[in-house]
Amino acid sequence: MPHRKLGDFGQFGVFFCPSDALETVPFCPLGELLEIEPEFGRNIAFATVRRFRYCPPVIRLLYTILYSLGFVLLSPLFLYKMWKRGKYRENFWQRFGFYSADLRERLAPRKEPRCWIQAVSVGEVNVALLFIGALQRKFPDLRIVVTTTTSTGYALAYERLPQEVELLYFPQDFPWAVRRAYNLIRPDFIVLMESELWPNHIWMAARRGVPLFLVNGRMSLRSERRYKRLGGLSSEVFNNLSLVCAQSPEDADNFAALGVPRGRVHMTGNMKYDVSMPHADVQNVDPVQLLKQISISPAQPILVAGSTHPGEEEILFNVFTDLQVRFPRLFLVLVPRHVERTREVADLARRKQIKFVLRSEINSHLEQTAKPYDCLIVNTTGELKWFYKVATVIFVGKSLVGQGGQNIVEAAASGHPVIFGPNMQNFRAIARQFIAAGACVQVPDGDALRRAVEELLENPDRRQAIAATAHRVIQANVGATTRCVDLIEKALKKSG
Repeated sequence: MPHRKLGDFGQFGVFFCPSDALETVPFCPLGELLEIEPEFGRNIAFATVRRFRYCPPVIRLLYTILYSLGFVLLSPLFLYKMWKRGKYRENFWQRFGFYSADLRERLAPRKEPRCWIQAVSVGEVNVALLFIGALQRKFPDLRIVVTTTTSTGYALAYERLPQEVELLYFPQDFPWAVRRAYNLIRPDFIVLMESELWPNHIWMAARRGVPLFLVNGRMSLRSERRYKRLGGLSSEVFNNLSLVCAQSPEDADNFAALGVPRGRVHMTGNMKYDVSMPHADVQNVDPVQLLKQISISPAQPILVAGSTHPGEEEILFNVFTDLQVRFPRLFLVLVPRHVERTREVADLARRKQIKFVLRSEINSHLEQTAKPYDCLIVNTTGELKWFYKVATVIFVGKSLVGQGGQNIVEAAASGHPVIFGPNMQNFRAIARQFIAAGACVQVPDGDALRRAVEELLENPDRRQAIAATAHRVIQANVGATTRCVDLIEKALKKSG
């Protein structure tokens, strides 16, 4: 088996090692070209290398020190999360650049070109899976290594990656850990998904003449302003990206404003539209049969709440309880974004007197029961997309409470109306497209959510109209994956 699972650790350094940091940063006056290491100079024609001006050693040293301090301060939180998620010992040391003899042996022969793809968590892994298929069709001899940061992303990649693809944990952003990863993988080019921009990782690629391609790139105006406050550190990072495939024109403008030369920035669209297509995934669960096992008919009204975050479950339980008065057969499918919160959500459901069953309790050995459940809490990973298929109405979480939002395209592709809250900072372009077309319902708070769900439950024509409009929006935006792969092929050919 090319890859094994499973652990977790946040993307922060482990400890500071001055000798390692200085070893990778030979002094070079600002403005001089740094000589590329001879054994890694195969891609020297790339703009990344031609224009690479090494960041002053003091900036890199300062960054490494701050990164180390961040680890010291935040490691108790990360260790607690690892303990909650379980299986944290397995492959733990990969995060610091230490690899098993078996893995080193598998990657030692180098007979074909190699690509290193970094996808931080579940959402990026879903995009990467589709991207890998397109990349393999374009480059059939390419050897691919995938790294991920979170244990949930690792678990999903482990289950769904082709067996010929290696799976590792992404190294902490310390020069010595990054260098060990590069020595193991020896990539010809690197693909970063969405916003994975770690300075030492990027500087190591530039030093070794390895082109860096950022695909499905997103950069909000808020993030752009924060990066600009970093001054020279920020510009030295962004100037070393060989290609940026941005999700929207606004993202493209923000990347250019941060120092990526305009000729390297392309607006290719959002690959999440491609991921939403039916052919993009293999169905691994039958939600209709699962619901039948707990005596729930797909003909009943079903509210599916996906990717919920702390604070939203209480709002949803209150909305559900209120609506049951008018819709007594209403059933709630609740899918928390983080599986490790299952106990917390279950305890809240008990306090709210919600009769629930956990997804993990439903299996082939569970016979059909007449027990009157109100709610299914899905405490598994990778099944949300299929539960959306049985919904009457969908709510997408991390949008009422918290910041950022979640992907609404996957939900809208199910053919059912989607509701979300006001906080969609990470999916601003998608939300704007859907709102402008009338392909969704956005609500400001819990009371408005209750009214919106009630209106949609009692109005099937309204549900159908929203779903049909969403389908047209999705169809008009597919194709980003192919555009990204074509641009990478063009860039590689240009490099010689």
